[in-house]
Amino acid sequence: MSINAHLHGDGVSPAPASPSASSDDHPDSSQTAARMLEKIANETDQWRSDAKDEAAAIVAGARAEAEKLVQAARDEAGRLVASAHAEADGLVATARNEATQMVDSARAEAHRVQEETRAVRSRHDEAVAQLQQLATEHRTRLRSHLTEMLDRVDSLPGGDTQ
Repeated sequence: MSINAHLHGDGVSPAPASPSASSDDHPDSSQTAARMLEKIANETDQWRSDAKDEAAAIVAGARAEAEKLVQAARDEAGRLVASAHAEADGLVATARNEATQMVDSARAEAHRVQEETRAVRSRHDEAVAQLQQLATEHRTRLRSHLTEMLDRVDSLPGGDTQ
């Protein structure tokens, strides 16, 4: 309904004439002007309504587009996070495997060094035992030789020094 609906036909009475104008003064021009004002008012109302509808459609379209963009951004962020988690999990698994291999290698090296140390210690223990045996044999021979020499000195004539 027009804001000037009270000025037109179809149950609407015509606009009252201005008090200074008589009913004989330009009745056709007043009616024409009233119709033109009514037509302008109707068109203005229609333009306003169309503008509101168009603005509402633009806002609705912008909201829909914004929702799509937000959802696309969320989806992409979700994919990026999932990808980052997968990559991090892969790196952690690789690091664990490498650490396990390093620990296993270190254990194997430590075991090898222990075995090598045991073998060297065993060879040294054998060498010490041989040297102890040799020292014992030398001591025994030297004692025997010294005893023999003393016996010879004692058996010499005039070798009694007492």
